[in-house]
Formats: sequence, C-alpha cells, structure tokens
Amino acid sequence: MRACITLLLAALALAANAAASEFGPEEIRKILLHGPWPPPLRADPSNRVSGQPEAIKLGERLFFEPRLSGTGSVLCATCHVPFRGFHDARARAFGLEQVERNTPSLLNARFNRWFGWDGAQDTLWAQSIRPLLDPREMRATPAHVAGVVRKNYSSEYHAVFGPSPASDEEILVGVGKALAAFQETLVTGRTPFDDFRDALERGDDAAAARYPLAAQRGLRIFVGKGNCSVCHSGPQFTNGGFADTGAPFLVRVPGLRNVARTAPYMHNGSLATLRDVVRFHSELYESEVEDLVAFLESLTETGNVKNYSVRNRAP
Repeated sequence: MRACITLLLAALALAANAAASEFGPEEIRKILLHGPWPPPLRADPSNRVSGQPEAIKLGERLFFEPRLSGTGSVLCATCHVPFRGFHDARARAFGLEQVERNTPSLLNARFNRWFGWDGAQDTLWAQSIRPLLDPREMRATPAHVAGVVRKNYSSEYHAVFGPSPASDEEILVGVGKALAAFQETLVTGRTPFDDFRDALERGDDAAAARYPLAAQRGLRIFVGKGNCSVCHSGPQFTNGGFADTGAPFLVRVPGLRNVARTAPYMHNGSLATLRDVVRFHSELYESEVEDLVAFLESLTETGNVKNYSVRNRAP
C-alpha cells in the first residue's frame, strides 16, 4: 500500500511539472512581461515632495482627517477603506451623496499614467484634490481646506513645504501632494503568480509546479485565447490606456493586482463577481471561465492586507 501511495504521489508531481513545462516559448515570453514585481519605485517628477518621509507622514494624517470635508464628517478613507484594499465594496461610491462611478482601489496607483475612470487627471496629486472639492463627495473649498491646515497642521505643513506664506490655493495643492506622497506607499506585495513567473524565468520546474493547475490553465487563456493581456499587460496588468466597454466614455483599463478583493467591478459597479466580468468580456466555456477566475485570484497577494504605509516606503 505504501508503495502504491508513493507511486501515486510521484505521478501527480510529474503531471504538475509537465503542466508547467507545457507553456510554449511565445506563451512564456508573454508571461514574463508581467513582471518582475515589485517594480522599481521612482519619485513623481510632478510632485517635489514625492517620497519624502515628512510628506508621507502628513499625507497619511490628512487621509484620515474628516475636518478636511466641508461637513467635517467624511474622510478619504470613507471610500478608500484600508482593510478592503482601499476600496469600499460598494457598486458606486458614497461620500456625502452617491455618485455614478465605482470607487477605484488606491493600491498601486503610483504606477498609473492617468487617474479616474475617464482619465481626467494626469497626476496622482491632482486626482487627490478632485474629491475634496466635489460637492457630492467631500464638499470642501480651497479656503476651507487651507483653514483646517493652518489651524491644525501648520507646523507639519511648514516642515514639508517651507515656512513661506501660501495662498489658499497653494495650500490646497500642497494637501494634494502630501496625500499623493502617502498613496505612493500603497504598493501590493508578491502573489502566487509572481512566484510562478519568476520560476519560469529561471527554469525552476519544481518551484513552478507549486502553482495550481487551474491557475496555469487560466493563465494560458489569459495570454492566449482570451486576449486578456492585450489590455491587461505589464507588471501591473494594465497597458495604461483606455477601452470601449459600452460606457458613455472610454474607460481607463484598471490594473488587476488584488482584483479579487475589489468587487464589485466595472466603472459603475454593475458586475458583482469576477466570473461576471470574465463572462462579460469573453465567450468561454464554463470550465474555462473557472480556470481564468482561478488565475485572476492568484494575482492577489497572500496573507492579510497590511499597513502599506509602513511596509512600502517610497524611495
């Protein structure tokens, strides 16, 4: 009996190794383009306090500061909830009122080229200002934000931006840049896919065999039949561009890292599960849908969401 069990385990191991080695050269080339992770962290050239420890510290405090809102009741973390992957699990965001769009996660936002579902902003700090002034979200004004900073964060603000007098608008921009400096620290950790991808790169079949077979089958669909990697390319699994999804505007292609933790999906939260998303974007057999979902779930970092601001300090 012991000999039979040993033979069975050996056969299973050989099958797993065979599955990992079945990827062809072109498939492996495409897979390797999705890494390595994490990529080098570079300061934002449009933000002079990017990566500065004092700016990160101030930005983190402001992120959890309800007094920045016009009513004193809403904060950035109302919609971008840390333990939910800096998302809110709602179909559409709700600050002071419900808006028409889903809340994007802030994880890995530092790598984006455009911000917002429609790409209306081209810097993270400008995007950080937008919800402060939106009457449905935080309903503040430049004068209100500047007043909160002058009264409660004067020394911290001056430590980051200098002691020179600043107008309300300059302080508002400073708040946006400090918030962006904090958000730049929100970089996800490694995932089962990253371990598999790196094993393929170094030719380590034993390590590659630890990656679940369903995820491997889904990965083959992702880079092949499903054409998913056309839009969801690169280490962050986005080409940084825009796609026609039937919305009234071209939708920015989101990154897929930690995607299993940010349901519901689409710009308006209209799809509840990853299976719904896969079915919406492709025509696959149900078994293929399940395999592709298994792959997408493998893009989520292992373990619980941690305090990114401590773990992932910007350079």
